[in-house]
Amino acid sequence: MSAIERIRKAVRQGRYVFTDYAKEESEADNLLLKDIIDVLLHGEIDSVYTDDPRGTRYVVRGDVGQSEVDVVCRFRPDGSLLIIITVYIVD
Repeated sequence: MSAIERIRKAVRQGRYVFTDYAKEESEADNLLLKDIIDVLLHGEIDSVYTDDPRGTRYVVRGDVGQSEVDVVCRFRPDGSLLIIITVYIVD
């Protein structure tokens, strides 16, 4: 299963959490939960970072209205939960 398929499966199953930082950043950019979920379900992986000792990070990019939005996420080491690290509008 590809990384985007794993991400989409976790979202569909409700196996995700937001960090406090992701909540703050999404509020600052006026992004709603449904916007972020839509990016994760319909966007594509833009970047993959494997150099983090906490695990591989994925940047999923998708459109919200007229803006491109990035959602940065990673799986817990056991793969049971998708952690949404931050969210932002691409400048």
